[in-house]
Amino acid sequence: MNIAPYQHCACEHMPNTQSLCADSLTFREEGKQVRLVPRRGEQATAVVLDGCVFQDDHLKCDGLFLWRGRNRKAAVLVELKGANHIAHAFEQLAYVRRKRPEYQALLAILEGVPGGVPMQVAIIISNGMLSRPEHERLENACGIRVRAVLYCEPTSVIPDVREHL
Repeated sequence: MNIAPYQHCACEHMPNTQSLCADSLTFREEGKQVRLVPRRGEQATAVVLDGCVFQDDHLKCDGLFLWRGRNRKAAVLVELKGANHIAHAFEQLAYVRRKRPEYQALLAILEGVPGGVPMQVAIIISNGMLSRPEHERLENACGIRVRAVLYCEPTSVIPDVREHL
């Protein structure tokens, strides 16, 4: 997927210039990982937001998966966060979705690809978990729906966001 002018922020299989990229479709930070494994006929790109697309001190999340299936597509915002900072992840994801023109530009690129209107999905990867009432309270307070808070630590299976599309 051509994401110019942000192509330099896309994860590559080898070599990777972005520290968040474990490979072309996997983000990794402080023992937490997440990937997107496309099925046959699907395309995906992992884009490093924090430190590449976003290079300022405003709120930002870590990465973005742009995914295109046969008749659907999605922009999946991802924040990898420690157990005690999950509430802040909600704020970061909401800010990026509403106030970051760079995210809107990447979303517009995806909108230009055949497959209908893209879903906008937000996912948090953490070594902590939230109760359902706390999850809903944070969604309401921040004004964003977070599809999932997925558990990950260095010894666990790497979550695949494809399951949430």
